Amino acid sequence: MLLFPLFLNAQEAFISGDDTICDNAQGATIKVDFLGNPLFNFVYAINGVNQPPITNISFTPYLFNTKQSGIYTLTSFSDLNGVGTTSGSAMVTVNIAPTALIHLESDTLSIIYPVAYFNSQSIGNIISWDWNFGDNSTYDTIFDPSHIFPTDSNGIGIPAVYQSYLIVQDNNGCLDTTLKQVWVREEYWMYIPDSFTPDNNKLNDKFCIEFHAIREQTFLFKIYNAQGDLMYQTTDPNVLKCSKNGGWDGTHYKTQNELPSDTYIFEMYFQDFEGWKHKEFGNIILVR
Repeated sequence: MLLFPLFLNAQEAFISGDDTICDNAQGATIKVDFLGNPLFNFVYAINGVNQPPITNISFTPYLFNTKQSGIYTLTSFSDLNGVGTTSGSAMVTVNIAPTALIHLESDTLSIIYPVAYFNSQSIGNIISWDWNFGDNSTYDTIFDPSHIFPTDSNGIGIPAVYQSYLIVQDNNGCLDTTLKQVWVREEYWMYIPDSFTPDNNKLNDKFCIEFHAIREQTFLFKIYNAQGDLMYQTTDPNVLKCSKNGGWDGTHYKTQNELPSDTYIFEMYFQDFEGWKHKEFGNIILVR
């Protein structure tokens, strides 16, 4: 006499896998366990609507991914021996993820002032912002940071294209990422003073210039007196560069005699780094 039932030929399928996901992330995993003899066949429903049959499964459990929200149930199951029973359910909740958006006042910056003003215009109930500016600097976590891109020892920006990223998170823990390219652009500039005082007091003793991104081999500089006589000339811009302690000391280029206080006229010719030709004319006041 048997004291308990035999389940040697039991046929049953059980579905499980409650999960909450974000619609831009990996799907939820639904698991279906089988008891019986393969091959297994089943139909599942989402909110009572049957989905296409899944057939000829030779293993257990069977896993599938989904991004569709709803309650998942089994509506039919069979194995090698015939129709079986079903049980269990799974509930998938799908939250709408935020949309990360970056606004920039300008994505093209001058090397003279390589500062970018970022602003998050992301969509959703955003609770955190994680900025990566793409230049190995520290991250920022406010929604509207400003950022200075790398500069050289003279404070001039380093030409480059930087990939700046923003990761936002909403109140459901969903994330989104976007990027913006920021171009720190090479730019020509030239600084020319209008007076100097060669009195050997170590203050403004030379007429000197500062420049960036010019083709130095194209440079020509001349100074004339009021009568049009040539007082000084050079084809080497570095001879006049302030930061290299260069400059014209107010002497005649041939005789080396000190020139008197007066207003002199200069002319300058050069090409910038892009090949554009420049002609500069002006006055230099020499004060002794």
